[in-house]
Amino acid sequence: KESSMHGDLTARQKQFLDFVRTFVLDNGYPPSIREIQRSFGLKSTKGVKGHIDKLVEKGYLNRKDGSARALSLPGQRFSSERRTTDFQAPLIGRVAAGLPILAEENEEGRMPVPERFQGLDGLFWLEVHGDSMIDAGILNGDFVLVRPVPFVEEGTVAVVLIDNEATVKKFYHRGDTIRLVPANEQYKTMEFHGPACASIRVAGKVIALSRYF
Repeated sequence: KESSMHGDLTARQKQFLDFVRTFVLDNGYPPSIREIQRSFGLKSTKGVKGHIDKLVEKGYLNRKDGSARALSLPGQRFSSERRTTDFQAPLIGRVAAGLPILAEENEEGRMPVPERFQGLDGLFWLEVHGDSMIDAGILNGDFVLVRPVPFVEEGTVAVVLIDNEATVKKFYHRGDTIRLVPANEQYKTMEFHGPACASIRVAGKVIALSRYF
């Protein structure tokens, strides 16, 4: 199973592995070291190479010397279990798209994951309550598929935790200011400055949604 398969990886190594997997799924080819560096906001490629070396050493990645896109994913790392249409991720709590509500930590059920995202670690679904993201195509009652990541690019639709509450917003972080921007002009942007930013944490990036009629 995936949990035992990845038991020898550090949290940071899993983040790098998940990034490579997602990049390959989205683009059909592996990322370069520079692309990984930029995506993780690192100042040099040295830190990237250290983690990639460990992933290659442990057999989670293959590397072909002499190529700018030297990485590849061993086929056995995408097990048949995770490639079936029956692959599911947990449905955890609820998300307020509007005013934040308490995010329950308990699993409320399981929902199928689109095939293109199967093989990624840690995916989970959250139910949206509210209409503050309707102009981004996210409606009240939708279920958003979330990929846990430590940070997101400016303007990314993300699940953000405010203390123990969760909300779906476009995320912006510049200097000592965090802005959570709705996609509905009837709602105001939520701004946090200085020490108040410590209460804000990105839970993950919204990568898909499911809607029932």
